[in-house]
Amino acid sequence: MRELRMGNAEEAAMERQMIRRAVEDCPRLAQDEKERIDKVARFVARDGDLTETILRRLLKITKNQRRWGFISPDHPHHGYYLRRKISEQCRAIRPPR
Repeated sequence: MRELRMGNAEEAAMERQMIRRAVEDCPRLAQDEKERIDKVARFVARDGDLTETILRRLLKITKNQRRWGFISPDHPHHGYYLRRKISEQCRAIRPPR
């Protein structure tokens, strides 16, 4: 049982490191793009991963990379999106003091 927890802790650490690298490699964002990513991250954090799946399908259908491209893992701004989504999820779990 303890080994399982260590595996999960190691996976979580690797995921945090991957997100950190992605954020560091992320180019500067324009203000309107930043606001759009923040809004989508809040929406996905509030409504769940099904929303993100729907947005990925929308991206695939419309091929609108400019508007929804950051949802794709190979997009330069995906790291910023992940950081904002995780931050919003944590905020929803932990109420403000």
